[in-house]
Amino acid sequence: MMRTALALALGFACSGCAAICGLDARGSVEIVADPFANDQSAIAVDVVAVRGDAMAAKLADLSAGQYFVAREQIRRDSSGSIAISGWEIAPGQSVGPESVSFECGVDAVFVFASYRTPGVHRMRLPDLDDVRILLGPDGFEVSQ
Repeated sequence: MMRTALALALGFACSGCAAICGLDARGSVEIVADPFANDQSAIAVDVVAVRGDAMAAKLADLSAGQYFVAREQIRRDSSGSIAISGWEIAPGQSVGPESVSFECGVDAVFVFASYRTPGVHRMRLPDLDDVRILLGPDGFEVSQ
């Protein structure tokens, strides 16, 4: 009886963690760059996990160009509400899949890529499950 009660209590505690944590904060990221990506120039790629609706809304309004210019200031102003994993990818290069994880409480996940071509070059992801970022000549696609 005591074991059953303990098992039920642990089960409820763990199910409560999922509700509190928001999006899946663990997964993998693979990045594959086309040989002609970004006019054959390296591309900075950041996967940004966000806690809080206000910070998520702020990042959702930024293009990748605006994000990369303000990244360090955003990091300083965030009070721990963002976590960033970043890579510098050369055309033709592949990275990963690499495990990524962020602390519990992720409300949104974004990908930013620093292309030379005009465009937003930002995408919001539903989670971090098997993220594959394909860097094309003028923009990127994400599959999961």
